[in-house]
Amino acid sequence: MGSERARGRARRTLVAWLLGFTTILAADAVAFAQSKTERDMARALMDEGDAKVEKKDFAGALRAYRAAHAIMGVPSTGIEVARTEEKLGHLVEAHKAALEVTRLPEKPGEPKPFTEAREAAKKLAAELEPRIPMLTVVVQGVPESAPVEVKIDGVLVPSETARAAQPVNPGKHEVSAAATGLPPVSKEIEIAEAQRQKVTLALGDAAAADDGSDTGRRVSPLVYVGFGVGGAGLIAGAVTGALSLARAGTVKDLCPAGTCPTQAALDEATPVNDSAKTLANVSNVAFALAVVGVGVGVAGIFLSGGEPKKSPETTSIRLNIGPTGIGLVGRF
Repeated sequence: MGSERARGRARRTLVAWLLGFTTILAADAVAFAQSKTERDMARALMDEGDAKVEKKDFAGALRAYRAAHAIMGVPSTGIEVARTEEKLGHLVEAHKAALEVTRLPEKPGEPKPFTEAREAAKKLAAELEPRIPMLTVVVQGVPESAPVEVKIDGVLVPSETARAAQPVNPGKHEVSAAATGLPPVSKEIEIAEAQRQKVTLALGDAAAADDGSDTGRRVSPLVYVGFGVGGAGLIAGAVTGALSLARAGTVKDLCPAGTCPTQAALDEATPVNDSAKTLANVSNVAFALAVVGVGVGVAGIFLSGGEPKKSPETTSIRLNIGPTGIGLVGRF
């Protein structure tokens, strides 16, 4: 924040210096404002931009800096436009603004802040260039020579560059394509800083052949079935195992050291003991089924990619636990 205030003080000093300097070079309409009213307005706008930057209102600061730069058209106002565009995540606009500063005509005897602003703009442009994402739009279903209308966020891409990589800002974008006699298609994408991404839009017959599913790797139903069975088996094994241990504990209480003290205790312990053994067997089977299910799921991962993808909603499985065993009921 201290550096922002320092830059603000430096700009105000520069503007005051320009009041005298423009008296000598008043004929130069490109580099300097034409009237005192315009110079005062530019100075007020730069102060307004500084204040908004301190408040983190970068959108408001950008409006003020742009207005001041439109009046003055000098490197010291242009560099603030570029810096603020970057703060807003507008990497494409920031890079363009920085390049424009470097291309401003250099005047003999111009003040040091102008030279420093040009050097800062060169450095900023070089830093921004590798950070800008590049988006390539591939249109299928039309001949290479056919005219295609490509838009990114509703803005028409020039036809001569429509098939080349386009610089875009990081974030979400809507990409669309249209050709004569064919319905337009669009797709929403998200791209990260420095990412190189290709998006394919299918028109005509190519669109009919495209089922609209994810163009990435297709997942085999075995993945859903296998891991579903594995998870259900683990749960069933844990539950029945716990029940078996609980009933075995009851038998132990009734017949300590494996000996029942009375016939009544024996009669009570026998069915409980049988139930404990049944549940133990069910638990063992369930754990074995879980191992098999996980194996099937892993195999499904390796087999994914070739067959049409099913959504998880079309594949379901349920584990039934009964007094005599367990069973699977599924829909595939």
